[in-house]
Parts: sequence; C-alpha cells; structure tokens
Amino acid sequence: MTSTNPQRWTDDRLDALAASTQSLLEATQANTKSIERMIENQLAMQTLHGQVAEQTLQLKRAVDYLLSKDGGQS
Repeated sequence: MTSTNPQRWTDDRLDALAASTQSLLEATQANTKSIERMIENQLAMQTLHGQVAEQTLQLKRAVDYLLSKDGGQS
C-alpha cells in the first residue's frame, strides 16, 4: 500500500474482489447447468434401463413359450 493514496489501493482491491466474485459466480452457474444436464441424462438412462429390462423379460417369455411348444412337438 502506498502512503500517498490509500483510497486508490482500497478501490483497486475492491475491484479485484468484485471481479473474482463475478468469475466465481459465472463458474458456479456453468457448473450448476452441467449438473442439471447430468441429472436429466441420468433420469433418461434409468427410463431406458427400465424399458430394456421390460423388453428383455418379454423376449424371454416369448423364447420360453416357443421352446415349450417345440419341446411338445418332438
């Protein structure tokens, strides 16, 4: 700090602090948006997983049915 202009030094420090705070806010907002997208994608993946599980179960039932019909004809 210079003894000739302490107010200028204080103003400079406050400006630097404001710029750092703004930068931190922008980074936080960007991260929040990324996290929200990740959550949406995770929910979509869970939905798809449920659909695949249901289709797999239906396919297994169809295969079991066809195998039982084939076994009865042999």
